[in-house]
Amino acid sequence: MIPKRCSTAALLFGALAALACTAGPLGAQASKPRVNNEQPTNLGGQTKRIHPRALKLILQGEKDEAIAFLEAAAEAAEVNPEHSQLLLDIARGAPGAWTFDAETWPWERTLPDTSLKSDAPAGRFTIAFGGGAGYVVANERMWDTIGAVDPRAVLLLGDNVYIDDPETPEMQRFHYYRRQSQPEWAKLAESVPIYAIWDDHDFTTNDGWGGPAIDEPKWKREVWEIFKENWDNPYYGGGDANPGCWFDFQIGEVHFILIDGRYYRESPRGDDPSMLGPVQMEWLEEALKRPAKFKVLCSNVPFAPEVKPGSKDTWDGYRGERQRIYEFVARERVPGLVLLSADRHRSDAYKIDTGIEGMYPLYEFSSSRLTNEHVHKIMDSSLFGYNAKQSFGRVDFDLEADDPTVTYTIINIDGEAMHSLEVKLSELGFE
Repeated sequence: MIPKRCSTAALLFGALAALACTAGPLGAQASKPRVNNEQPTNLGGQTKRIHPRALKLILQGEKDEAIAFLEAAAEAAEVNPEHSQLLLDIARGAPGAWTFDAETWPWERTLPDTSLKSDAPAGRFTIAFGGGAGYVVANERMWDTIGAVDPRAVLLLGDNVYIDDPETPEMQRFHYYRRQSQPEWAKLAESVPIYAIWDDHDFTTNDGWGGPAIDEPKWKREVWEIFKENWDNPYYGGGDANPGCWFDFQIGEVHFILIDGRYYRESPRGDDPSMLGPVQMEWLEEALKRPAKFKVLCSNVPFAPEVKPGSKDTWDGYRGERQRIYEFVARERVPGLVLLSADRHRSDAYKIDTGIEGMYPLYEFSSSRLTNEHVHKIMDSSLFGYNAKQSFGRVDFDLEADDPTVTYTIINIDGEAMHSLEVKLSELGFE
């Protein structure tokens, strides 16, 4: 089943066009998953991958190797010993071992609840956002740091748990469940609404794309179903007819629009590829037209150019579609738009010139090193950036000011404010 752009072509041009749309050499195909938990893990490096590596060995029937690996990891890296024991029990066939489902998971899970704080004031409020949250025991205190600013909501914009294995449901559930059982996470999730979209490491594998077909590859829909089991968004894309994780919601006069940049993404090597697909693009245009003082468009990858030099994984690989979004905003005279994004393992801010006459500059606030160990360098094109420690983005809205403001502040894992930028609503309008 293909979204409407492809099926329309089939109606117009007949069976030949339909074949091209479903089996074209580039845009019509998903990328092949490059599962990296099957490779040997450096025990002194990415600790978020140690337990997934062991679980993968178990699932492949290499139980003795998994046991040896877990015993070596216990000596070499700071990992959760209870999770190690869970995996050892599976490998050794212990009675009552986890059977890869929610019912037999041995610890309490705390799932997000977006009904929290529904009656909180909306004239002045704070939200927190970020991505890059692989499970690292030493850095799970980040959830306490975020909770300390008492946000009205938390937006997780991708790479939220780092699965990297779209064809293995057991791996997906393990990644969600171990985070949900972390006490710092539980404390935050019990008190603050948490919304989420995915990026490559949660949906497929590094820099991967799903292609335009709804049910091809076959793993796409099941990954989506498991995602829905573990998040509490207002809705999920276009439902069963058009799966995805895009959605929107409003806090007072601030409209949050979160997009899905993976499910229908075409190869960036194609001719004018799409990241969103036609159904989602139509939805986005309608969402952008709804009235609000501020509109916050949230993307899994940055809009600003050259934030990942040489790569087409960001919106740089989808320049035509990016420009069409900008042109829609200008044509419809949509005021008050700011951008939030994730993906790069740092926090930074950008001021984007869209090149459209009369269009106000777009400010992008980006943050994606919530708990990750791995770090990316600061870009010269940013207004400012920070990568010395894990960090998140704090965004404060003051709708009660004579000239309402949105203020972005980078907060590191120790609760220290590193950089800040205030943007007035009057800067985000048309003459």
